[in-house]
Amino acid sequence: MIIEHKFIELQNRVLQNISATGEEKYEFFLRQYPQLANRISNVEIASYLGITPQFLSKIRQKRIKD
Repeated sequence: MIIEHKFIELQNRVLQNISATGEEKYEFFLRQYPQLANRISNVEIASYLGITPQFLSKIRQKRIKD
């Protein structure tokens, strides 16, 4: 049961990486792991999301303005 659940999570992550924009990936990350956003570096978050740290900074700045 646990393996099946983890496999579904993996499939969802792969689909998200293929089809989601950088902003959507970051929003999903914040919903999925809210406690990590302030605990790990931008470089690590960007690497996990498959985007550059510079683009992540732009996404964060845009969120602050909105």
